[in-house]
Amino acid sequence: MRIIYILCALVVSFSSCQEKTATTIVLQNPINKERVDESFKLSRAELKAASESLVPVVKKLDGTYVPCQVDDIDRDGVWDELAFVYTLKGEEKVELMVEWVSVSDYPVFERRTNIRYGKMTSPGHVEELAFDMHGKHNLPRSVNYPYQMDGPAWENDKIAFRHYFDGRNCRDLFGKRISEMVLDTVGIRADGYPDNTYQVLREWGCDILSAANSFGLGGLALQLPDTLVRMGVESKDTVDIIDSSHFEIIMEGPVRSMFRLDFIGWDVLGTKIDVHETVTIWAGKQGHEEDIRISPLPENAVLVTGIVANNNTKEPVEKQYDGKWISMITHDKQTVNKDYELGMALLIPQEQLIETFHTPDTGSGILKTWCAKLKPGEKGYHYQVYAGWELGVDSFSEREDFIRLIDTYADHLNHPIIITIK
Repeated sequence: MRIIYILCALVVSFSSCQEKTATTIVLQNPINKERVDESFKLSRAELKAASESLVPVVKKLDGTYVPCQVDDIDRDGVWDELAFVYTLKGEEKVELMVEWVSVSDYPVFERRTNIRYGKMTSPGHVEELAFDMHGKHNLPRSVNYPYQMDGPAWENDKIAFRHYFDGRNCRDLFGKRISEMVLDTVGIRADGYPDNTYQVLREWGCDILSAANSFGLGGLALQLPDTLVRMGVESKDTVDIIDSSHFEIIMEGPVRSMFRLDFIGWDVLGTKIDVHETVTIWAGKQGHEEDIRISPLPENAVLVTGIVANNNTKEPVEKQYDGKWISMITHDKQTVNKDYELGMALLIPQEQLIETFHTPDTGSGILKTWCAKLKPGEKGYHYQVYAGWELGVDSFSEREDFIRLIDTYADHLNHPIIITIK
């Protein structure tokens, strides 16, 4: 069953609710550059929510609704955050209103983010699940492979990603040519069975990345003194190196969707590690956000992420932005058949990046990957993952245009919108 972002699970008593006065939000863009679909989140405490029977909605001063949603992050039945997107001109200052309405009166907005986890629960029937897990000894290696797209997939109006939940734990990329949400029907044959139907170019787009012997774009591994250990097994393996793997949708909505992956008991040379990963995708962005918490690592072990490379990947770019963020950027004919220009990038807080390095092109283990060694911040690890395909946005055929996009995202991170709540 799809999770509804309006928190239908809230137990409310509408007859006893009292009207709450509107709140004013002032947004100020500190730089002279337009901020398209800038993302915002305000907590329940910041908005001084006084009623359990009313939820906040954002409006312009002329009464027009701003695309928004309320989210129950901790799943306790009470909303925690108001999320919305808004476009600001350079150095613009704007006032918005937060009004309080009943759940039943919440407006419906265009759907611009989506999570799809489809699994075949009976022959020829793929069901969408909000939660799933598998153990160490029940990896899906049967003839009737159950996963619609190898595991959870997520998208917005710009780009799409997927995670191989069958023990491989690799990250892959779908290029999109249209803004509509498409993943609900991708990867299912006409007879209802999951199948690889997405590597052929279609009107909506296709699978554009070959992960090969890598962990894909933004996947995870551990660097030990003498080896790089992937968080995953190969497709031929039938026993996992992780005791249990869990997937759960936190919420889906028109402007933001979020899910969690929990890997319990990752066996790294005899040490068991737990990894808790939260993935967030916002409307209008060419990527998603990663937040990771991890139990104590073995001595001299370092968490690693990175970008898969191939023989067409040339001149990777590493840039620093005001001492706060580091980008890792590639842009070449890096697609499956080496036929289209594809840009990929990571934005990492400078305080969390130890160093970058390249894995070998031949041999065993993780190959052809540009890696980043990470150290945790106060709240764990955080980085952002981006991609741009020339069939999705024409200008991404040019290397400098994709690099300019990542520069823009870094500039926005370094100069956040100033928010005042009255």
